[in-house]
Amino acid sequence: MTKMLVFCLILIFALHNSCEKKQSELEFEQSVVYEIFPALMDSLHFDYRLKPPPPPPRPIFNEQGEIIGTDTTGIAKASNEYLQRKAELKADSVKLVIAINDSVYPIGKKEGDQLLKYFAENNLRLDSTDISTKYLIDLNKLQADKKLRFKYLSEFPEGSDIWKKDYNFHLSGTTSLSRIQFDSTKSFGVLRSGMGCGKLCGSGVRVFIRKENNKWIIDKIIVTEIS
Repeated sequence: MTKMLVFCLILIFALHNSCEKKQSELEFEQSVVYEIFPALMDSLHFDYRLKPPPPPPRPIFNEQGEIIGTDTTGIAKASNEYLQRKAELKADSVKLVIAINDSVYPIGKKEGDQLLKYFAENNLRLDSTDISTKYLIDLNKLQADKKLRFKYLSEFPEGSDIWKKDYNFHLSGTTSLSRIQFDSTKSFGVLRSGMGCGKLCGSGVRVFIRKENNKWIIDKIIVTEIS
């Protein structure tokens, strides 16, 4: 009876330690997500009320096909108008809302392979933590440009209907986040994200991150999908 009691106590202790480890690993991953999120939004979000900047000057060719100058007609005026409009939008009081998937979603083995390939010179090994589950995003921890606000995607109509409804704010995009695949030292990682701007407007990206001077930074963002 005593041996059985000791065995049960050991088992309970082991399970408790295992749960604490899983919790701490998840908390670590979440802290990394919230740390890189501001930089990620700076890279992915664009105020779609602002038209694209004017194109660069066009080359002027002679009859032999040689470049003999550039056509700057209207470029200076268009550039000034663009910068003025950009400043106006940045200063206005319109709330720009981004609808974000309620939960961070799992990623597959392919992303781990991409992590090893991208940071090949570092001879990484993948972390073995289970990242096959979802977890709810805490909106209060999402920091970004002061004009941006975030709402759960579940608060909006499903599918393309999200773009058909009138709101008392400006719906400025949709986004999502995946789990992070780390290396075994938890100094490098990869995740998926993206930004939608309409029914047939958006992109998906792969985001490579690394720790530098005890801070997590985005090393590179690669566009993997576009519509």
